[in-house]
Amino acid sequence: MLSTYQEVRDRIYELAHRHGLRVDWVETTKSVRLLHLLDTDQIVMARATVPVRGVTLEALAHLATELEHLFGKDWME
Repeated sequence: MLSTYQEVRDRIYELAHRHGLRVDWVETTKSVRLLHLLDTDQIVMARATVPVRGVTLEALAHLATELEHLFGKDWME
């Protein structure tokens, strides 16, 4: 399972590219980044909270669930 912000970020970019989605970081704080994934018509297909610091298993599980409908059940494996 992915365990760092950098790994998660890179996987999101990879999968978004495969699915024809644009990655938009709408807000960044010290501990999280708010993510929107947009389709070619600029419709938000998913919103998620990506942990940046203090990444916990709970936060990663929540993120996996938030993006599961787009990327599939095991997208973080």
